[in-house]
Amino acid sequence: MDAVPGAWVVLHRVGPDRAGPLDSVLSDSRGRYSFKYTRTGSDAAIYFVSASHDGIAYFTPPLAEGKVSGDDGEITVFDTTSHRVPLSLRGHHVVISSADANARRSIVEVYDLSNDTSVTRVAGGETPDAATWQTHISPGASDFKVGQGDISAGAVSFANGVVSVFAPLAPGIKQMSFSYSLPAKSFPLKLPLEKETGIYEIMIEEKAGSVTGPHLREVDAVTVDDRNFRRFLASDMPENSVALIDLPAPPTSRAIDPRFLVAITLVIGGSMVLALAQALRRR
Repeated sequence: MDAVPGAWVVLHRVGPDRAGPLDSVLSDSRGRYSFKYTRTGSDAAIYFVSASHDGIAYFTPPLAEGKVSGDDGEITVFDTTSHRVPLSLRGHHVVISSADANARRSIVEVYDLSNDTSVTRVAGGETPDAATWQTHISPGASDFKVGQGDISAGAVSFANGVVSVFAPLAPGIKQMSFSYSLPAKSFPLKLPLEKETGIYEIMIEEKAGSVTGPHLREVDAVTVDDRNFRRFLASDMPENSVALIDLPAPPTSRAIDPRFLVAITLVIGGSMVLALAQALRRR
């Protein structure tokens, strides 16, 4: 790995009281940089360092207390390409709620995308064909919304059943989440996998529902915001395999608390990512 001399390196502070850059410096001939700063204000504030290369920003993890050096302060940057590069799917999580008063079911999907190359994939334009990553969702979907994760809503488009991501995808794992709703009559629902998937998880709120597919098995249920979800888990799901989700027609009308979308994403961003990390360690 070559050092990058003359790169602007910026120290940032982000806290509940204020946020913004604190200082900047050019890296030396060996790519090194140094800052001295004093932590002020809220104890919840975090400090980190960024650098830009080929128009893409890269960041350190939050800086620990005291002196930070070595790997903890290292910023790794990559060359960029608009050509397609191999992207693997380390994890895919699907959460399906009970039907609401309008006979629609809310669905949250979370993807763990992995760029296993040594270059950052950037969009080749603004058309869907130039996106850095795409996936399809079922016909009849509406109320599409990008959720918490590493990819912002401004870098995602949704049209004609296709979700297109235009954010740069640097080497490593990025988490992408979004939600939408489907009519209850869309079930039984077939979910084909467009790529081989390391960890595949489907969670349903219905007690009487069923989920079938290659390698899928039911595991311990989870409770989120006082709502119970059954979990079906699989590993190493092959490309083009299909999961079938069969849910009963809604018996009565009842409202759905919209907070469950945030709660589910937080659960997946925590316990589900731990499951992913454990699976990767086993490999």
